[in-house]
Amino acid sequence: MYLSITGVKDNKLTKYQPFESEADANAHATKYGGFAIEDIGGNQEFWIVDKEKKTITQDTATENSETAKRNAMAEIQKLESQETPRRLSEALPDDAGGSSDGRAWLKANRDKIIDERNKL
Repeated sequence: MYLSITGVKDNKLTKYQPFESEADANAHATKYGGFAIEDIGGNQEFWIVDKEKKTITQDTATENSETAKRNAMAEIQKLESQETPRRLSEALPDDAGGSSDGRAWLKANRDKIIDERNKL
């Protein structure tokens, strides 16, 4: 797969067209003032495009960092969604219908949330 890169702003890809053949990608790039390159794969959000050098590189450090943040946020949302009214009522004092097991579960869940927030 080849790409005709025709839009770049602040070293970020803004416009491209994929092609099966290098010749078609080159023809399109020439027509629209861009450049053609073999697709490097990966998440285009993290590509660094150098229009003068006609290169694309993958910013793997940023990609890995952002992926870790997204994973942590997803885990936080999952953990928070488990704190249902039933679970919260189980964490009340014994005389209000709660139990030590319910309070222990809530504390453990909140500790997991803290661990995930520390990854952000």
